[in-house]
Amino acid sequence: MRFRYQSVLRKGAFFFLLIGVLVFTAYQLTYCQTRKVLLPYLQTNKLDLATQNPDWTTVWDEGFYQNQIFLIGERHGIAYSYEALWLMFKQIKAKTNFTYYLLEAPLYWETYLNQYLDTGNETFLKKPFLEAKGTFYANQNFYNFYKKLYSYNQALPAQDRIRFISLDVEHQFRYSHAQLLSLFDQHVKMHPDTCRFIRLFYHLNPEKTGNYQKAYQQYQQAFEQDSLQLQQELGSAYETTHYLIRNINYKFIATADKHDLARDSLMYENFKTRTRSLDLQAHRAFGFMGIDHCYLEGAKRAKYFGAYLPKQRYKVASTIMLYSECSTRIPSFYLPKPLRFLGGKKGYFLTKLRSNDGWIEHQKYMDVLKEVSPSCMTLFRLTGSQSPFKERHLLVDELKSAAPTTAYMQYVVLIRNSPAADALEFN
Repeated sequence: MRFRYQSVLRKGAFFFLLIGVLVFTAYQLTYCQTRKVLLPYLQTNKLDLATQNPDWTTVWDEGFYQNQIFLIGERHGIAYSYEALWLMFKQIKAKTNFTYYLLEAPLYWETYLNQYLDTGNETFLKKPFLEAKGTFYANQNFYNFYKKLYSYNQALPAQDRIRFISLDVEHQFRYSHAQLLSLFDQHVKMHPDTCRFIRLFYHLNPEKTGNYQKAYQQYQQAFEQDSLQLQQELGSAYETTHYLIRNINYKFIATADKHDLARDSLMYENFKTRTRSLDLQAHRAFGFMGIDHCYLEGAKRAKYFGAYLPKQRYKVASTIMLYSECSTRIPSFYLPKPLRFLGGKKGYFLTKLRSNDGWIEHQKYMDVLKEVSPSCMTLFRLTGSQSPFKERHLLVDELKSAAPTTAYMQYVVLIRNSPAADALEFN
């Protein structure tokens, strides 16, 4: 009896081992076959961004520049991302003369950055970075990008200069509230008792109570009830006031969504509001955002900001950055509270775990991209003749979708061996 039992166990173990070997062999065969297809295609559809005077026509043909919106997706906190951004920004601007720059940021970023572009006063540039300190955005490399953009912008004719447009919810809502208070100080002349909204706005005082969510829910209701009176009172500040109140409420809606799926739809609502009076066909737009926001197709559980745009008849091109052996500066704020001590007094730590050839953000076939990549920054076209990316789901493993790669993005930049972005050099 015992012998028979051991025999059954041995047979069962052999069976499962055999299945494992067959599955692994099939995977390896498929991987090798795909690799053989990818290598020659990528070899002839790439551009080394680290060379002097790169020949952009090898990846971006005239059809590319016919788009109305150009999205660049990055992973925050990696130094070479901003080098690649600068090169692509200048090229697309030179060929299309776009005038709107879409920000993945709250409204106060737009306000300060446009003031900086108008005056050259670095105080305006420092303000949003200091107010965002402790987040991925607040790094010296990104700050230096805006300084270069200012100099570039100054050399353009007035009608061709860049203007920033914010699309994100009001993440740092306390600063957004302060912006609203400043607007009221400039525009509200009536006595609070003559308007329910004005009376409520000063009475609730969330700066003192700390309960911004409850206050802004009530502000929204009162604002809508008193809208006609407020239009007369606030004049040109009415739309900005309405936008801030609604968008601070959006922040709490996005926060309540544990899967972070609501935020992109709210960003799209903001996009519609902010661009309603703009002619994007004539003036076009450029956006630099986190990778997910730049996908042009939805996945099983999510619909990304970029995915709304083509369905609204905008012609959009998306370029996504992928990373190999790159360091990221991670603010301690993004860690669970028990682990924030890892950032020490500096408030951040460095890691390579977010590279796409690591195990956390892993993408298959990164080895193929690396093999044909000649430098630290290489741009690949995925839409060329006989492209496997137009038929297969590659380089977007985490989306778990049947849609081909080019439904999500049309170009990829491989960033290699980048240091982390530098900490801000000012306080």
